[in-house]
This record gives sequence, structure tokens and C-alpha cells, in this order.
Amino acid sequence: MKRAAALAAALVTLALPAAGQSDGALGLRLASQTSWVGPGQDFVLRVRVQNGPAPPDTELAVSVYRRVSSRSEFARTVEGRVRGATLAVTATPLSELSLDPGGALLAKLPVQDPLQPADPTRLRLRDEGAYPVRVELRRVGGGPALAQLTTHLVYATPPTDGAPKLLAALVLPVHAPPALAADGRRRLTDAERDRLAALATALEAHAGIPLAVQPTPETLQALAEGDERDRETLATLREALDGRQVLGRTYVPTAGFADPAVLDEAAAQLQRGRQVLDDTLDRQPSAALAVVDEPLRPEVLQPLRGRGVERVVVPERLLAPVDLPVTLTQPFQLDTGDVRRLEAVAADPGLAAHFLDGTDPVLAAHHLLADLAVVALDRPGRARGVVLMPSLSWRPQRDFLDTLLGGLADAPVVAPATLDTLFADVPPATTSRNATLVRGPNPTVTDRPAPLPVERIGAERRRLRSFSGMLDSANPLDDRLEEQLLVSQSSELRARQRAVYLDGLARRVDQELSRVRVPEARTITLTARRGEIPVTVLSETGYPVRLEVRVTSDRLAFPDGGSRRIELARRNTTERFSVEARGSGAFPLRVRLFSPDGALRVGETRFTVRSTAFSGVGLVLSFGALGVLFAWWGRHATRSRRNRRLVPS
Repeated sequence: MKRAAALAAALVTLALPAAGQSDGALGLRLASQTSWVGPGQDFVLRVRVQNGPAPPDTELAVSVYRRVSSRSEFARTVEGRVRGATLAVTATPLSELSLDPGGALLAKLPVQDPLQPADPTRLRLRDEGAYPVRVELRRVGGGPALAQLTTHLVYATPPTDGAPKLLAALVLPVHAPPALAADGRRRLTDAERDRLAALATALEAHAGIPLAVQPTPETLQALAEGDERDRETLATLREALDGRQVLGRTYVPTAGFADPAVLDEAAAQLQRGRQVLDDTLDRQPSAALAVVDEPLRPEVLQPLRGRGVERVVVPERLLAPVDLPVTLTQPFQLDTGDVRRLEAVAADPGLAAHFLDGTDPVLAAHHLLADLAVVALDRPGRARGVVLMPSLSWRPQRDFLDTLLGGLADAPVVAPATLDTLFADVPPATTSRNATLVRGPNPTVTDRPAPLPVERIGAERRRLRSFSGMLDSANPLDDRLEEQLLVSQSSELRARQRAVYLDGLARRVDQELSRVRVPEARTITLTARRGEIPVTVLSETGYPVRLEVRVTSDRLAFPDGGSRRIELARRNTTERFSVEARGSGAFPLRVRLFSPDGALRVGETRFTVRSTAFSGVGLVLSFGALGVLFAWWGRHATRSRRNRRLVPS
């Protein structure tokens, strides 16, 4: 039983600190334990003392309790609230426990095989199930615990007669908060890079475990554009996904696209997401399957059918409760308010909660495996399945993943599976009248995503669409600006952060537009009635730009038109406009630059045109005036000579 006590001590890693324990106090951390124990097998524990060394008069007390009878009771034991009769209690001084090569305390707890003669040194377990094991670090002889942990000994055997195991569909997000910053630079933090690398390497190390992943495309793009280490993580992930299911998602996690004014943004998010998955992972996601993680409003669900989605995964909290004696472990129909319903399966919240305990990852993984065992053994022998889907706030740890995936690989009562397998192999749940169970939205869920700045997003989308028309299709700037607009819609951002992204996008477009201009105002002289006016456009963008140039004037006509499409392939591009003066003198000429669609004004200037040529009408009037003047002068001269002759001498 001393070995059993050491085993139980090693089992506890979930960090249930004793009351009053401070950060610097002694603690226990689980290094490893046997995931599943059958008749006649040993339950092996490895446990480390944290913040040690422990005082020389310290012992490890281990208590094994009767198995839990329900998931609610199991949840209480995870919190350290263990009740009921003890099956075995041992206490061993630390000085008497063996250390493994890694410095962990090593112990074994042998389990009795009921088909063999009784052995008093072995733990006798009658029924299959999860048996709580409390481990305490305390002074020799008893007293208050210096640290305490609770884990579980899972006693189980494979089903007989080909009975099905509980299918466990694991859905792992490949996600980091937006790496694309408001200034246009894309960078992952060192912590996020470490977590993504841990996830990729764990998936590769356990390549034979079927599961599903849901990558965030923006995260994949950050890896693709990162340094050599990031690109290696992406390559590892790409190889690890062979034979596994890939679920699609928008370019960044989004919510709040119910407003018709931003439905185009939802389509843009999906399109960009698919493109990035194809570019980075060389694969497309499952078209008929989607994860819905926002309140189940009709305007959210109905568009799914239009995209060809037939099956969905929904967090349990978003669904109307059902009164069942045990956990629902079968698909059902989801009422979308449409004629046709969607097949659905609920992501189990209790299983998801184990992912969030990062203080003792090995213990957390074993709690998850024990929880699965409780579900599997409450109705053994039936075709059932559960979905394990952590939230986006989950931060992958290699120890947790290795423990979980390794435990699933050799589980006697649980079989890892993809979502497609779960939907195909597990029949839908039925009501007491043998009708398929139909569930709707949870009416008590009132949380709504932060409202999107619809008008601002629409304005920036229109500007970006016009600016995109100025660029060559291969220009990467177009994609980067598009991505900044999409990132601004992330459900992980607050209203103020959204505004920062949109302001940054507006500044970047303005900066690019400022690099295209016409020269400062100048004077152009026309010496003839007809002529040409040169308009030179300067471009300092460093890439080709398409524009529309418009010239207008009240005193000039443009025989060949006053609007022209041009492409700026050099720094200086000159376009000549034929003009015809309508008079002489000085008058303004307005030159404006627009995007090809005419919706975005790029620049403007005014020239002064001075015309020194006479028009035909002016010449006629001038010659007519001279004729009148000469006729008057002739008559006046003749009258004067006649008057002089009539005067007497």
C-alpha cells in the first residue's frame, strides 16, 4: 500500500492547493500516471514536489475512494471535494519513496485480478469506473496538508462481443490572437509561437489519432510569413493533418454579421479563409460541416444552408436544455426556423473545461480522460459519441497534448474519431415517442457580440474596392489591405481596437494615394485656336497604377474627350489632351485624378490657360469696325474740303 500511496501522489497534477497555500509553499505536480488500469495491472505514478525541498519529516498520504457514480460527483472530486468511503489509505515518508532518473517520486499501486487468488498487497476494485485518489503532503503522523491534489484511477476493460466504444471527436483550434497589427505589420508573440509549435509537434507525434482541427487562417498566414522556425511549424502542421479532418472558419473569428449591410463582409471572410487554407495547408475544409459558436439566431443559422452546410457543431450552452438522466451523447436535429433542419452535435462543456487548466497540464489531461471514462461507462455497449472542443482561449501545452492523445490511443472504452465518423456511426437521439430529438436555441442566452461599426466598415470597404481597381491583380498590397479590413471585424477585438484598425487602414490608403499626384499649378499658353495641353502624372508608388484623368474648363472644348484611362508604369507619365479655345484671355483648367471606377478621388490641381489667338468672329468684328472707321473718316475729309471751297476769300 506504500507503493499505492506513491502512485496516487504522482497521479495528482491538477494543482488543487491546500487552503492558505501561497505561491512559495510546497506543492505537488504530476509528472505522469497510468491512464487506464485493468485487472492485475499496476497503476504507476510519478510526482514531483514543487518549491522544495520538503522538510525531512514530511510524508505523502494517499487515499483511494470509492468510484464516482455520476458526472456531477466527478466534477466535485476534480475540485477536491471527495466524499464517500475510502478503499485504501497509506502514508509514506518522502525519504522512503523511490526517485526516478528525472527526479520524480515513483510509486506503483498493484490492482487485484479477480480471476487470481486474493493478494492483500493489491488494491481490490469491484466495478469499472473512475476512483478518486487524494494525495496530501503533510507532516509525518498527520496534521494539516501542506499541499493536496486529487486525481483518478480509471479501472476499465475493453468491451466484449464487439460492443462499440464511446467515440470521442476532438476538435482542436489552431489559433492565436490577430498577428496583423493596425500598422500593417504581422507578428506573433514568442508565447504564441511556442504554443503553436507545441500543438504541431504533438499532432505529428500522434499521427495515428483521428481528430479534427479548425485553423484560423490569419494565424496560418502569420506562420507562413514568419521566420524559419514559424515556417517549420507550419510544415509540421501540414504533414500532421494528413488523414485528419479540417474545418473551415472565417479569416478571423467573427460574430455579428446578422446585419444585411455587412453580409458581403461575411462572404469576404469565408472566401479569404478558404484561399489561405489552400495556400498554406494545400487543402480545403469540409464543406458540409461547420462550427457555430455564437447565439443561434435565425439570421446566423439560415445562411449556413445556403453555403451547403448540413451538419453543425454547437456548444451546449447555446442550446435549449434537455431533461436527460445522463449526458446526451448522440446527434440531434437543430431547428433553424427554416423548413429543413440541420444535423447537429453538442460540444460537451464539462470536457472542454479541462483544457483550460494550464497550471498542471498532465493532471488536467488525466482528469479529461477520467471524465470520458465516466461518460463511457454510464451506458456501455451503445453507439454514442461526444465532442471535445476547447474554446479559442485555450493555450496548447505539449505535456497536456501528449498525455491526452497518448491516453486516447490505448483507451479501452473510448475511441478517438473525426466528426464525420461520429455523425455516420452514432444514430440520432430520439424522444420517448421514438421521434428524432429536435433542439432549439437556449432562450436564456442573451449575450450578443460587440456590434460592428457597420457604416464605418462599409465606407472603408468602398474606398478599398476603388483603390483595388487601381492596382495590378498580382500586387500583394491589395491582399494586405483586404486582410486589415477583415481583421478589424474579429470578435476578439473591442470597439476601440476595431476603430484603431480601421483608422490604420484609412491612413495606409491615404499614404498610397499621396504618392500619386499631378504637378503644382502652372500657366500654359495657347498661341492658336487649337492645340494640345500636356498633363503629367507623377507616381512614387513603385508599382503600376491605373487611373482616370479628367480635365474640365468653361472656356475650352475637348474634341477627343476630357476623360482618359491611363496606367502609370513609370515615375512620370504624360498624357496630351486636344483642346479648342473658345475665346482669348486667361482662364482655369481643372485636372483631377480618379480611381478607374470614378468613386475615389486621388488628386487635383488647377492650371491657368492663356489664349493669345483671335477667334474667327473676333476678326470679322475687328475688320468691320475698321471699315466703319475708314468710311467715317472718308466722309469727314470730303465734307471738310467742300466747306473750304465755299468760304469767300
